Amino acid sequence: MTESLPSAGVDSAASRPGLRLFILGQTETVRRAIANARQLGAVEIIDVRENPQAAEQAHVLATPTLVRTDDARIRIVGDLRNLAAVRAHLGPPYEGDPEAPAGDGDG
Repeated sequence: MTESLPSAGVDSAASRPGLRLFILGQTETVRRAIANARQLGAVEIIDVRENPQAAEQAHVLATPTLVRTDDARIRIVGDLRNLAAVRAHLGPPYEGDPEAPAGDGDG
């Protein structure tokens, strides 16, 4: 499963670096990570069962893992539920997005 998901109403997504979300299957954690990643903008979803080479090339050791395509050192493992912390970790232009929901604060 490799798919690109449209942004969730974020007009500035075209000027943002790409995001890739590496997943394994369709667990509740994966579904939550996909939903949260969609709130950041366009994201490419890569299921490591179907594309293990992509995960190996990106040095992904755990899933779900969100990777910024312009700087593979910027990555977040987990369901991305704390969107404020996710945005801060991703850095510009993701941090401080005024249209963004805050998340529930649990990492």
